Amino acid sequence: MTARSIPLAAIRRLHYGYIVAPEGRPDAGQPIPVCGYLVEHAKARILFDTGLSPVDEATRQRYEPRASTPEVVLGAIGLAPGDIDIVVNCHLHIDHAGGNDRFPGTPIWVQRAELELAEAGDHTFPEYAYAFDGADLRVIDGEVELVPGVRIIPTPGHTAGHQALVIETAAGPVLLAGQAFNAASEFGFAAFSHRLAAAGLDTIGVAPAWMARVAELDPIRTYFAHDLLVQERDEAVLGAPRAL
Repeated sequence: MTARSIPLAAIRRLHYGYIVAPEGRPDAGQPIPVCGYLVEHAKARILFDTGLSPVDEATRQRYEPRASTPEVVLGAIGLAPGDIDIVVNCHLHIDHAGGNDRFPGTPIWVQRAELELAEAGDHTFPEYAYAFDGADLRVIDGEVELVPGVRIIPTPGHTAGHQALVIETAAGPVLLAGQAFNAASEFGFAAFSHRLAAAGLDTIGVAPAWMARVAELDPIRTYFAHDLLVQERDEAVLGAPRAL
């Protein structure tokens, strides 16, 4: 293990609650988890997403949210908000940055494009996400290494300022993708589409531009905010498929 890597087990999924998929969606009535992740690094405890904030009546009626506070979620593993050194939100929507106000004085890393979206209005609840007493925003443009072996990378799409976290572990890089995609399968389709094109095979499907950076980093596993399935590195050889 190098000085830049941590054990894979040092990355821990946290459950902040869930929402219920609304009518009109193929998954209507199904619970959709709202997850964050704790990274136990030698230099810092890093919290990726802080869960759900109180919501307005329209949101309550549509999504029927159930939530646990960061105090409860962290308390279940013997920690408190004061034990967290760094907060990173994949974006500032209420189900990802809704518990930021529980971390006054803790650096919260956000892309400038995301903060500008939030400040323009109708994006989040500012009083919970970024405009609370003691908010310590670290506004960035692009990639930043937080501590050795832990890097923020931009993954715009769901929002213009969406970002992900890459962690070097003893087993290989791990990607915390947040809501870059809603489901692991959607991420898998995009990653496969990019891989086909990069190999000079069929240019089909759709992949965001940032997938090239993810492919370069080559994560062994990818975790998501709203899907409990895990995307694993595809070790299989593509071969040379041709149209039948």
